[in-house]
Order: sequence, then structure tokens, then C-alpha cells
Amino acid sequence: MTRQTSPRATRRPRRAESTVKHDDILKRLRRIEGQVRGVQRMIAEERACRDVLDQLAAVQQAVRGVSGLVAHKYALECIEKAQTSASTTATQATAADLVEALLRAPR
Repeated sequence: MTRQTSPRATRRPRRAESTVKHDDILKRLRRIEGQVRGVQRMIAEERACRDVLDQLAAVQQAVRGVSGLVAHKYALECIEKAQTSASTTATQATAADLVEALLRAPR
């Protein structure tokens, strides 16, 4: 009985690629900008506090989402940089930068 290898087992590992595009991030930021303008209008129109708070919660969630995308993109870029670096010191510095950036990102 011969053992079949799966196609995955024979593939070479791919380089870390960021699937997050700058355009996607900018599109989300423009949407957030529109949400914030909407909140400003709501306050100017003296809308109900509950409605304003709901919209502010949506803005916060949207900011967390885009922060996650940027952190993901940055992490992949740092990993790729560390993989191409021959220096252990440079790799450690890149890892430290990554950890620092991820700790600053909103959760």
C-alpha cells in the first residue's frame, strides 16, 4: 500500500504577504470620517443622547477594526523583514518594534 502525499505537503512555504491593501484602509478611514461628521450633526441637532452614544460606539468599533488591519499589515511586514535579515540583532530589534506597536494598538 502506497501512501499518498497531499498537495499541501509538497508546496513550498510562501512568503508572508499582506492581504491588507492601503486602499482598503483608506476606504475604512473615510467611512469613519463620515461617521464622525454624522455624530457632529447629531449633536448640533440636539438628537437624543442614546442615539449619539450608539453612533459613538459604532465609531469606536470601526476604529478598532481599522487598527487591527493596520497592526496585521505591520506585523506581516515586520516578520518579512526579520526573515530577510541575516543579523540576529536586527531580527530582535524588529521583533521588539512589532511587540511595542501591537501593545499600543487599541483593543
